[in-house]
Amino acid sequence: MNHLLHLPTIMVIHACSTLISALLIGNLWRQRRSSVLLGILTFAAAIGFLGTVVHAMRPIVPFWMSAGFGLGAGTLALGLFWQAIAVFEGKRPSYFRATAGTLIWFVLYLTPIFHASIMFRTAAIALIMGTYSVLGGREIWLGMRREPLPSRKLAAGVHCARGAVWYSVLVGSLLLDPAYKAPGEYADWFVLASLLQTLLVMLSIITLLILALERDERASRLVAERDPLTNLRNRRSFVEHAEALLKRESNPSALLLFDIDHFKQINDTYGHAAGDKVLTEFAAMLEGRMQANWLLARIGGEEFACLIPNAGTADAADIAEAMRRAVECLHTTIDGRFVPVAVSIGVAATDEVTPSLDPLLAAADVALYQAKADGRNAVRVHRPGQSLRDLLADGHMHPPAANQTLAYVRASRANRLG
Repeated sequence: MNHLLHLPTIMVIHACSTLISALLIGNLWRQRRSSVLLGILTFAAAIGFLGTVVHAMRPIVPFWMSAGFGLGAGTLALGLFWQAIAVFEGKRPSYFRATAGTLIWFVLYLTPIFHASIMFRTAAIALIMGTYSVLGGREIWLGMRREPLPSRKLAAGVHCARGAVWYSVLVGSLLLDPAYKAPGEYADWFVLASLLQTLLVMLSIITLLILALERDERASRLVAERDPLTNLRNRRSFVEHAEALLKRESNPSALLLFDIDHFKQINDTYGHAAGDKVLTEFAAMLEGRMQANWLLARIGGEEFACLIPNAGTADAADIAEAMRRAVECLHTTIDGRFVPVAVSIGVAATDEVTPSLDPLLAAADVALYQAKADGRNAVRVHRPGQSLRDLLADGHMHPPAANQTLAYVRASRANRLG
């Protein structure tokens, strides 16, 4: 294999790739000097480049330089890379952990067996580097539930693969030929492992940068889908996700429409800042009672909607009543004064309404109007055959603003069809 793969050439490629990474990431860091992540990555790549160059010069430099400093720099570079991943995951960097492998390496350097046995040196460096690689992959994997970026599995797999290759070096040094048989002569398995490591180093840096890009894209998408005041879904996002949920859901689904009672009066009496506080506390209360598969959104000024899969009319009415009572217990204070908050809720479900968003919104809107007409602070369930026209014929006021949501859905569908 030495005729096909030349270890010094592989080390040159490895050094060049880390140098290019250091220059590119360093340029990004120069533009974003506040980024701890880019700073650590820049130093990791630069130290990795320096360590590779020094170790590659082992035939012409002193032992303490090639084995001690060169490989020690390699452990420091990988330790820093691990902590860069920790920073990416929102943690504070631990420079003690980053340098622990290097400290262990220098302690081992002081032992006689370190100087006498290349097998010992190879096994020790492989164990340190493999552990750092696996720890980096673990950091990325653990962040999957908190932030499900598409490339997380790939990035974690690349780091764990680096760890696996290093552990194979550990096994090879103990069970096969020594990595360095003689000056200029290398074990075939070690040459192959070195090539794989070079490829995986480049992949690990690339996948981390891909994750950073995916995070920026996800943040932009969330901003576009979120109401800036309450951080709930906005109306457009709710319509899009609710339509998709109703299409794939075979069991009944229920829609709850909320309208905060006398909200204009709260704004007029206490000011718009007080109204914003009521909205944020109301939204936080609702969100705290949501299950993972429910869709909650602010769809208008003081209007909110919640789509609940796998719930019929009776279950949805019970949920709505529990939420109405919880709103009554909100202790909102403005300038030391207690502000009472109440909500009217309209309920409709696909076990009695066509399983599509337009008719479901219309039915819940009728029920909400009924709750308003009956004195507010109430839950009303849509009855089959009931319509706004019937209620208006009884002499009630104009329908609440939730009708704007229905108009929006119709307009957006007309635009898509056009």
